Amino acid sequence: MAAVTSLEQARRAHPETTSAAIRVLDVDPDLGGGIDKAQWPLAVAASLAPVFEFERGPWRFSPAPDPASFGALLLDGLMIIRINADTRAHIELLGPGDVISPWVGSGQELTVPSVLAASVASKARIALLDRRFATRTARWPEIHAALMHRSIVRARRLSLQSAINALSRIEERLEVTLWELAYRFGRVTPDGITLDLPLTHSQMAEMVAAQRPSVSTAFTRLQDHGRIVHTSRHRWLMLGQPPSTLSSLAQQSGLAP
Repeated sequence: MAAVTSLEQARRAHPETTSAAIRVLDVDPDLGGGIDKAQWPLAVAASLAPVFEFERGPWRFSPAPDPASFGALLLDGLMIIRINADTRAHIELLGPGDVISPWVGSGQELTVPSVLAASVASKARIALLDRRFATRTARWPEIHAALMHRSIVRARRLSLQSAINALSRIEERLEVTLWELAYRFGRVTPDGITLDLPLTHSQMAEMVAAQRPSVSTAFTRLQDHGRIVHTSRHRWLMLGQPPSTLSSLAQQSGLAP
């Protein structure tokens, strides 16, 4: 009955989304790593959470503020988080397994006024990990630790992108960023790694801290040098080996052993 109540509250908070209930560990079993096999069926049954689907476009999700919530877990699809600060902007691309929160603000320590916006780049499903989820899964702290780990990894990825954006050559920034995204979202094929990237050149420019014309030129140079192939509108084929710079910066950011 508690799950039904949670769903009804979520529908009233944001009626244009569709919702149902899922067992989170069925969809994302890695969150239960370390749970004893004998406890697994009980943990799966307890991991019930309301799930919502969103089409492409601006993401607006306003569940009631909940200080006991872990936030929302992205199950499928891609989301773009964009922060505007003065005349500049930065983009972060999120995918399955990432934890986000509609409630956390930018903080009072920022000296430059900023605006945070989110959009769905490809049809997305998210699970709301609310107080009820936290209470039901408290018996298995491995789940809560895994969610904390996901948040730490996300922060380290932002540190990695900041380090990448400190590289002087825009072409190098773009190639290293594409390979980092390929490791996260790409598919290995006999010809190379295929990366479906539903971002415009302007959005990529904001991700690598550059201007759009410079990024468009960098894309052309990478293709001319045989480093990438543009196979369709939003699909790229990464050829050869990734730049050694990526491994070095990933280690410095705590993302590699």
